[in-house]
Amino acid sequence: MAVAKYIGLYFKLVSAGIRAQLQYRFAFVMRIVGMVTAYTGTAVTMWVMLYQFQTLGDWNFYEMLFLFALSILSWGFCIILFFHFRSLDTYILNGTFDRFLVRPINPFFHFMAMKFDVASFGQFLFSIIAFVWVSLELQIDWSIGKILFLLAVIVGGVLIQGGLLVIISAFAFWTTKSEQFYWVAMYPARNLTYYPLVIYPKFIQWVTAFVIPFGFVNYFPTTVILEKETPFFPDYIGYFSPVVGVIFFVISYLIWMLGLRRYKSTGS
Repeated sequence: MAVAKYIGLYFKLVSAGIRAQLQYRFAFVMRIVGMVTAYTGTAVTMWVMLYQFQTLGDWNFYEMLFLFALSILSWGFCIILFFHFRSLDTYILNGTFDRFLVRPINPFFHFMAMKFDVASFGQFLFSIIAFVWVSLELQIDWSIGKILFLLAVIVGGVLIQGGLLVIISAFAFWTTKSEQFYWVAMYPARNLTYYPLVIYPKFIQWVTAFVIPFGFVNYFPTTVILEKETPFFPDYIGYFSPVVGVIFFVISYLIWMLGLRRYKSTGS
């Protein structure tokens, strides 16, 4: 019963946020166009880079485009749900975070539902076009099993990336500043996912598998879908992506709640 109540409340808050954003329709459309243009530019850069050598670490352009599109797709959902967590320090410094503590709902849920960025449609549009194009070029056989696995991988990728944003925001409870950690940890980790991990040193591959598990966002599951080998890791490791996502997010949530218990209002 409590879960159903929270789900209903979440959609009410989201609905209010969407209506507010659509008041500025030109800005909304231009953000979508800007995102599609930016990601298309990155894809073109990949094509130019591979024009001469054809492959990078045994990955051709279309395989890398699939890898890139999967990363962008899960990131789009992550932006909708969790991107505003990186600005938690601003709420703490301004003293406005206190309002999330005086209402009779879970503070984490309340903060998560506070914002819903519908402009992430740009990520979805680019990813869908890329998936259709790559599927035709690589002649991917989309069986029911692969489709279900892809959906589970997207959920896992959202939880992994969202989990890291939650951990970064939790630092604000101890330091009152956390957004800098986004540029130190989140931004470099996301850039690593644009390319196959096999091109990086073994240490980087190990970190992205067992410390900050961004390898499970797209690289490991892509090797399963495209039936490619994973040097230094068992070929079946990609199947664990959804499980890794759930475990990592639970850990992130516990860290956030631990920080919340240490929270002291700035009194602003």
